[in-house]
Amino acid sequence: MDLARFIGIIIVFGVPAIIGGGLFHHLFYSWPVVWIYEILLVFLALRIACNAAGKCAPSGH
Repeated sequence: MDLARFIGIIIVFGVPAIIGGGLFHHLFYSWPVVWIYEILLVFLALRIACNAAGKCAPSGH
């Protein structure tokens, strides 16, 4: 996979990061909850982008 697709996947996760961060802050009024949500979202985005790239998948050997 090329770099453009990898960056595109990461950018697509920016929308849930912004909207979800605001929603979590509105519901819980707590910055640590927002940070936990954001960190989990970053890990999920990197995992999906890595799997799409095929570079992070373990080899079958």
